[in-house]
Amino acid sequence: MKRYVLDEMIWPEVDAVREKLKMVVIPTGSCEQHGPNTTFATDTVRAYEFCKLLGERMGDQILVCPPVTYGLSGHHMAFPGTITIRPETLVHIYMDIVLSLHKHGFKKFLFVNGHGGNRTALTMAVTELYEAHGILAYWTGMGSPFVKDMFAGIVDPDQPLYGHACEMETSQVMYLAPWAAREDRKKGEIQDSVYSRRIFKDGGGPVDWRSDASANGALGDARKATAELGKKMTERILDEVENLIFQLTEEDAKKWQ
Repeated sequence: MKRYVLDEMIWPEVDAVREKLKMVVIPTGSCEQHGPNTTFATDTVRAYEFCKLLGERMGDQILVCPPVTYGLSGHHMAFPGTITIRPETLVHIYMDIVLSLHKHGFKKFLFVNGHGGNRTALTMAVTELYEAHGILAYWTGMGSPFVKDMFAGIVDPDQPLYGHACEMETSQVMYLAPWAAREDRKKGEIQDSVYSRRIFKDGGGPVDWRSDASANGALGDARKATAELGKKMTERILDEVENLIFQLTEEDAKKWQ
């Protein structure tokens, strides 16, 4: 099935299909350290390659935008190379992307997020887009929360933290963007802190990743990661997000059958 990826198109091609597209998909990532296991591009390439696969599945139902390559990463600034964006700036970037495309006639938008730190900015952006402009925009993740059961027996049940440069995320990188994964991967060096002990039931505070979470930047044990696990993860999450888009465009559901 032909995919529609904005980076791969010219404007007359976009003009020809914009009225039949049901959803614009916008990958969001970060430029953030992922320990000794995967590169700074991890969150961005995971989200972008995932969205391209989604485009191959859904064809002319969706348009895949270029990724937003920076995010909210202030908690990782103790690691050289990490770049963070101010929350208000990131919210405006997300909104401006949608507002630009809305002027071209696109109606519905879904951010596909590869970086947990972006959640607050995404929620603020989609709320403001609706309240101030009446535009329907949504966001979803595409990572470990979808597949925790798949890693039973692989992830140490006693480890307090996972989800970053760990078995799960690294497996997905090895499948979606193998060039971004290192062969000599390391186990996370978990710090003992208020954050790692998970003392808050519903709340939290500021986090310095290097002192509060992991001395080497990683969680879990990426030595257990495999591309095969990454493929299984990705295929399940693709099913979930495809179904989500189907439900968000429910008024057109009969046309999809």
